Amino acid sequence: MWIILILAGAVNSANAQDPHFSQYFSSPMTINPSLIGKDVEDWRLTSTLRRQWWGGTVAPYNTYTASIEKRIATNSTGDNQLGIGMMLFSDESNNGLLKDTYLSLGAAYNITLDRAGHHHLGAGLTANYAGRLVDPSKFEFQSQFGSMGFQRSVPSNDPVTIQSNHYLEVNAGLNYNYTDTKWGFNLGAAVFHASKPRDGVYLNSTYTVEARYSIQGGVYFNLANHNQLLFSEISEMQGQNSIHSLGAVYKISVKDKTLRSFNVGVWDRFGDAVYPYIGLESERWIAGLTYDVVTSGVKTASNSVQSMELSFAWQFFSAKHQPRPVKKIIQY
Repeated sequence: MWIILILAGAVNSANAQDPHFSQYFSSPMTINPSLIGKDVEDWRLTSTLRRQWWGGTVAPYNTYTASIEKRIATNSTGDNQLGIGMMLFSDESNNGLLKDTYLSLGAAYNITLDRAGHHHLGAGLTANYAGRLVDPSKFEFQSQFGSMGFQRSVPSNDPVTIQSNHYLEVNAGLNYNYTDTKWGFNLGAAVFHASKPRDGVYLNSTYTVEARYSIQGGVYFNLANHNQLLFSEISEMQGQNSIHSLGAVYKISVKDKTLRSFNVGVWDRFGDAVYPYIGLESERWIAGLTYDVVTSGVKTASNSVQSMELSFAWQFFSAKHQPRPVKKIIQY
């Protein structure tokens, strides 16, 4: 039973920080509710898959998210936009022993502050239904260890009382951005777990989920030959933990009927990893790939660990809407 108590403490301490993505810009609902429907012409589908720390002595973390957003124009010019969206988020560790799942529904309203259309302000809310589940079939007890290694089919003789947990919460965010023909910038802030819900799975133990605060910013410059240079930053604080990432992307314009640009970049998640980024962008979709070069102590503790992430975003139009040029698929 001492194994259960140790693992229970590990689950509680691990909960101190939400999962995060290297390509955070490809999952807008996870970083700021006010970005729901932002820069969407009609519909947008986004998905991100992350596999973290495989190849070492610890079981990898697998994180998946998929969202769909819809833009609804609220004035005759279409400058003011109501965006609605839904997202499914899943994070599992220890080969599926521990799994967190979130279902989010949200809406954001973005308005133009001036006649020239340079200044924009948005606000958004999301409601989350969160669930945490432990799979007892994944446990390995000392009594199950034999000459052939751990055998889960052998009775452990260690009864385990485990319960799943579910809770509801509300998240909120704001964003401001300035756009011009030569350059522009954006700045946003959001809070998650604002109500500090109670969570827990082991032996009826519970704990408070700390609020997570997120600050994002970026600036872009339109260069010659339709190339573009972008800088992007995100800082997230939750309890005693914080993550700060800073990076840049250079979009190389491609004169092709299929592709619009070839994107290359690099980010530094300070104290954790440096990761290069490559992306292919068309008129309607963008796909990106990152590979984390781990710089934290986990690299030594777990031998050679690797993390990789794949993202995809696609803007499409319903049958009753006339397709029009998509100015921006996602906001870095």
